Amino acid sequence: TVTVTATVVGESIRISVADEGQGIPEAEVSELFQDFTRTSVRPTAGESSTGLGLAIVKRIVEGHHGAVDVTSREGVGSTFAFSLPVAAQPG
Repeated sequence: TVTVTATVVGESIRISVADEGQGIPEAEVSELFQDFTRTSVRPTAGESSTGLGLAIVKRIVEGHHGAVDVTSREGVGSTFAFSLPVAAQPG
């Protein structure tokens, strides 16, 4: 199961994507957003990775004055989230 949520937190919107997958070892979570980082977790669909996707996501989100984060527990799943400031509405 994958759950996507959007919530308003203060002056930001937070989008999170949670799964019930394998989870990521705690020792590897802190390095996920670095260039060319790959975890020891085996892909469930045989997909390949260059280890750049999350590093690129972080740069894009931070370039828009936002933040990214992840929480994960092995055997339980992971939640990846990002927040972006809400743009002022014209008028």
